[in-house]
Amino acid sequence: MRPGHAGYIGPELGVDPHSPSVAVLSVGLDGPFVLETATHGDIRTGSSFAPARTAHRVVAPDEWILLLFIDPAGVPAVGIAEEMTTTAGPYGLGHRRERELVELCRGDVVDPDRIFARAAGGPTPAADRRIESVAAAIRRDPNRTFRADTIAASLGLSTTHFLRLFAQQSGTTFRGYQRWTRIIHAFRGIAAGRDLTRCATDAGFATPSHFSETFHHMFGLSATTLLRSGIRFDLGR
Repeated sequence: MRPGHAGYIGPELGVDPHSPSVAVLSVGLDGPFVLETATHGDIRTGSSFAPARTAHRVVAPDEWILLLFIDPAGVPAVGIAEEMTTTAGPYGLGHRRERELVELCRGDVVDPDRIFARAAGGPTPAADRRIESVAAAIRRDPNRTFRADTIAASLGLSTTHFLRLFAQQSGTTFRGYQRWTRIIHAFRGIAAGRDLTRCATDAGFATPSHFSETFHHMFGLSATTLLRSGIRFDLGR
């Protein structure tokens, strides 16, 4: 986990279908996997891109996978989406540097920043500074409830225009980004050894069950199940 980066390398954990609030790139590290979708059936592929809020799950029993959750603070989702060589509805398939990404995940030393950079391919397009500013404020204060109408008015925009612009620039909805930021804030605290319930409360979740429901909807398993899997965290410096 890094500012703007959240990734996973390890065995496929048997998750349920889920809809992350941000886009996700999946890469099979031991070979192709099955991408289960509600609208386009089961797709066998070596890598896939699922836009934010798109229901899916990766099925690769006993095999390792790479998951890159594409926080708009780091790499715009559109940059990775354009690296996919084919599509099936909203899903991108076959990343241009799939083999290189697999190799970057092997060995004793894994560089998350390099993996994200290669996944994105070309230079990052310029972002709207107004939306960058709003997103930064959400990240600084994840337990605060931000109101779209209030922010839109401060920017001199209609609420509808602001919401459309935010989604266009970030690849997810205004509310979805707030949920994502809260989950990441809570998990950074958990990874640092703090109590799960306290971390959820500090991140702005009203109750532990609210956190649990949001986490399962986003990742397809409970936070407790993930922690019991033996996962190790790399928070960088």
